[in-house]
Amino acid sequence: MGQTYKLFTSYLWQTTSTVVSTDEHIYLFDPAYFPQEIDGIFDYVQSVRDGRELVLVFTHGDWDHIAGYPKFPDAKLIAQNEIMKSGRLEKKLNKVKRFDGSYYVVRPYDFEQPSFYKLVEEAEDWQEVYFLPVPGHTPDQLATLFRDRKLLVVGDMLSNLEFPFINDSAAYLESLEKIERLVTDGAVEEIIPGHGAPAKGHEDILHRIHRDRQYLNEARAIIFEGLASGVNEKELEDRFGRMSYDDQPIDPNLLSEHEQNRNQLIKEAVARKG
Repeated sequence: MGQTYKLFTSYLWQTTSTVVSTDEHIYLFDPAYFPQEIDGIFDYVQSVRDGRELVLVFTHGDWDHIAGYPKFPDAKLIAQNEIMKSGRLEKKLNKVKRFDGSYYVVRPYDFEQPSFYKLVEEAEDWQEVYFLPVPGHTPDQLATLFRDRKLLVVGDMLSNLEFPFINDSAAYLESLEKIERLVTDGAVEEIIPGHGAPAKGHEDILHRIHRDRQYLNEARAIIFEGLASGVNEKELEDRFGRMSYDDQPIDPNLLSEHEQNRNQLIKEAVARKG
């Protein structure tokens, strides 16, 4: 049996949940988000499993990506090891509970601290896949490459819906470089982001990489160079507000994330000076 995949897209932020079938395993990424949606993913996994081992991978620990794991108690759970640091996972599970409580979402299971089968520290081959840490959006983001399929499940980057949401801009740029090398070397021909539609073919993938890099470099230049030359806070805010993404104005619905990026870059600039 060759490798195939099925993509599920949540009504919440078009969060993607991917099921990849190989000869020996079923890989499930980020089952999300609402209970009925997770039920649909569960039913599909059961219909194709055929005795194969189930591996559940968190691309990262953000709350919208982790809500479904209790539905799959026999899965081998894998994540990047940063997910366990500073109480990150517990905090994100609490955000699931707060969201569910605010919108009266009822789930048929409780959220207990999960037990991980494997915590990835560095890039490595494992079974049929290659795990590649790609921090920047979060410190624990993990990409998974199916080499035979040339398919990369990448987490929250390279979306058709979002500019980069930054946790560490330098790490984000390095992660883009890692992925670009895989594409230019011919190892990747399709990417599944954490939100929105896949990118298929070198041209589409490289376009997403280049526009995200351009956004990051421009944002860093505005803040780092502006602060270094003594530009006042109001002018920095105005310059940042005039930025575009992929030659379009920043989506009004994402202005708060754009502003969060500005605040994060200010923190990075201050840390560099210190």
